[in-house]
Amino acid sequence: MSAAGMSSRDAVLDSAGRLFGERGYRGVTVRDIASDAGVSAALVMKLYGSKEKLFAAAKPDESLLSELDVPAAELGATLVFRVLMRRERGLQEPWAMLPFTIQDSPTPDAARADTRERYLTSMAGLLEDPTPDRRYASTVVALMTGFGEAVRTLGMFEGWDFDELVAHYGAIVQSQIDACRPARP
Repeated sequence: MSAAGMSSRDAVLDSAGRLFGERGYRGVTVRDIASDAGVSAALVMKLYGSKEKLFAAAKPDESLLSELDVPAAELGATLVFRVLMRRERGLQEPWAMLPFTIQDSPTPDAARADTRERYLTSMAGLLEDPTPDRRYASTVVALMTGFGEAVRTLGMFEGWDFDELVAHYGAIVQSQIDACRPARP
């Protein structure tokens, strides 16, 4: 076990998921992952056999939907707040990276299907979306992916007051979260 209490395998998966989520498949080397995990590149290859197999095992950053212990009425603003805080801190934006990570993967169709399923399942759970097609979860994921891209890639909303933007776009996201409530049995 490492000093952080993780096995080498877990440390490699954690590093790989985060780095692939931040930089995409082509932007990360096995050496980058090994260095970040505090292990040798040879150990990474011994554990996973190839970068492609490691990518398949590692789930790019899913922290977007974790640790969201807020009332349902605050979820839209909280999601938007997190995007803006990452921008303020100069951190990578996983919502903006989702499309790039999928297209950049060695198997884009498989990555698309896997990512879509993971995010829709997580979001549907947060929203308690009862619809068979997870329409509200789909809409919220689409809104957040678009917002992440707009803010980080296109530089949209420059000059907006931080709190005003959280309230404005948070209300748009929240409208879909709230629309899900009447759909519940």
